[in-house]
Amino acid sequence: MNKKVGLAPGTLKYTGSSPKERIKLSLIVYNEQTLEQHTFYDWSELEKHLKLYNDSYIKWINIDGINHVQLIEKVGEFFDVHPLSLEDILHVDQRAKYEEFDHYVIGIFKAFYYESTEHRLISEQLSMVLSGNTTIITFQENIAIDPFDVVRKRLSNPKGKSRRSQADYLFYALLDATVDYYFACIERLGDRIEELENELIKDKDPVVSQTNIYKIYRLKRDIIQIRKMIWPMRDMINSILHSEEDIFSDNTKFYMRDVYDHIVRIIDTVETHRDLIAGLMDFYLTMNANKMNEVMKFLTIISTIFIPVTFIAGVYGMNFENMPELHYKGGYFFIIGLMAVTVLALFLYFKKKKWI
Repeated sequence: MNKKVGLAPGTLKYTGSSPKERIKLSLIVYNEQTLEQHTFYDWSELEKHLKLYNDSYIKWINIDGINHVQLIEKVGEFFDVHPLSLEDILHVDQRAKYEEFDHYVIGIFKAFYYESTEHRLISEQLSMVLSGNTTIITFQENIAIDPFDVVRKRLSNPKGKSRRSQADYLFYALLDATVDYYFACIERLGDRIEELENELIKDKDPVVSQTNIYKIYRLKRDIIQIRKMIWPMRDMINSILHSEEDIFSDNTKFYMRDVYDHIVRIIDTVETHRDLIAGLMDFYLTMNANKMNEVMKFLTIISTIFIPVTFIAGVYGMNFENMPELHYKGGYFFIIGLMAVTVLALFLYFKKKKWI
């Protein structure tokens, strides 16, 4: 049952299943000249430290673990984030979306990667709030990899573009880093499809075939899940590009178009993988049908060969008294020879027809 059934709109409740016992708060403050990084485990300490910096600094607050509802509520109060936006952050099954408010914008989307050893898709919800073009608050649920780590490394370069840009560019950079992980995931998924295709071609064991059909269905399910996460991302980025607000500069929107192109490429690749998986399913069913046809063909040939033999045995097994052959001394060997000749003749005929 949905965990939000019966709750009033704006009620804050975490709907995920990956709680972290201890929440981690990181603060990165930078401008073109300086860069500072701090880690906190209490919001009040971070809030005090945050007040030390004016608007000449870009401030990036990352909240790792969103199951602590009271903390999310405090963050919302401090930055005046609407309760409905906070509700969307805590609702981890949210569709990718972008919304603009009076003094902030919010983007919610998915990060995912393909676990190669266990062949499973892992995903989490990411949320970003851009407040006043000087502060970004990011919310991460709980994942084995951190798509934002690449951006942290870029910020350490004092000559990098991120250090010389406003917070809207950081918003783009975080979004772009997440999309880059999509490419890695799709590539691993493509490799898995190719491996499974080779397994199906070489497979002659019906037991293994049964295992492969489960693998195909699992890949199909992963592709469906990826499509559900990626398609709304295209609409989200398109909304940013066509925004009439001045939150994102023309320069940032120029870079954002590149992310849009990446998403379109990923969608095309996912659709190709979807067709390949459908082809694998058809190939598997055709291969099994061919195997069944071969078995039925073999049994039919055996039956056809032994039908005249059975007829001969039936005729001379009626034991009527008025059957001259019953008293012939060489009758038994004659009948056995007749059966052997019949079997051999039918075998050679089928061989000539290339039925066997």
